[in-house]
Amino acid sequence: MVASRDKLLASQPAAVAAKEAFVAEYIAGRVDCSVGLGVNESGDDWTVKVFAQSPAAARELPAHFRDFDVEVQVTGPAVAYE
Repeated sequence: MVASRDKLLASQPAAVAAKEAFVAEYIAGRVDCSVGLGVNESGDDWTVKVFAQSPAAARELPAHFRDFDVEVQVTGPAVAYE
């Protein structure tokens, strides 16, 4: 547990840089996707997390970017509640 935490802390700057580069290359100017950074399912590495509004938007994205996996979740369009 401590080793994976240390690994995540050490690799966080690279993960943030990869996420920012991913946004610049694939997401900038799009309104149908949102991007975040999270830990993968096994909890041992970072992943770029993308929330896409449609399956078509999701298909346009890679499954891997630099040294990180890309996880895409189709969420449907955002709705504002008043």
